[in-house]
Amino acid sequence: MTNKANPQWTRHLDAIADELLHLAVACDVRLREPDVIERIIRDDESVCGRKNEIGFQKLRKLLMATYDSLGKAVDRIGPEETKAIIDAITEHLEKRRDSPGNFDIKTQRD
Repeated sequence: MTNKANPQWTRHLDAIADELLHLAVACDVRLREPDVIERIIRDDESVCGRKNEIGFQKLRKLLMATYDSLGKAVDRIGPEETKAIIDAITEHLEKRRDSPGNFDIKTQRD
């Protein structure tokens, strides 16, 4: 998936999102639930459904770096273009997550 106007930012942010997804699965964390990201940044491992100290620390560092990358993207390409890229990445990840045969994060603890 590439954004024609800003392919380098699309690739960069897509790679971050993909790694966040992998680490969330490894730690059994639901990133979209309220306050989860804030708790991860505060180093609260209790958000994890499975113990994975190394994975959790990687997830925490990547989340903090993500905020930095998003800030740089907004500065360089503007908030509207950054949002468009993020929306496209989110849609792509949701389709991948929900496709048949893929691990469904929504139901991993149900």
